[in-house]
Amino acid sequence: MGAHLVVINTEAEQDFIIQQLNKTFSYFLGLSDPQGNGNWQWIDQTPYKENVRFWHQNEPNFSAEECASIVFWDERGWGWNDVFCDSKRKSICEMKKIYL
Repeated sequence: MGAHLVVINTEAEQDFIIQQLNKTFSYFLGLSDPQGNGNWQWIDQTPYKENVRFWHQNEPNFSAEECASIVFWDERGWGWNDVFCDSKRKSICEMKKIYL
């Protein structure tokens, strides 16, 4: 069906998504930095926009953490965090609308 990890381009998308999430889990996003050099890219090749940033303060902070997740931190609320790609997390996927 062509689904992939979610791509978040706007604050409205982020707001809609977080309403569906459980605060006790973190979730992989379709955003990664495969070379660990700060060159973040979306899985669907959508351009990563520096101005659309929902990273928690001081994130991303470790070049070996090459995947992005969305996580709820009590003192900060929802935001993005760089994480190890082989860590265990939930996933948020998206796909284009289909007509049956």
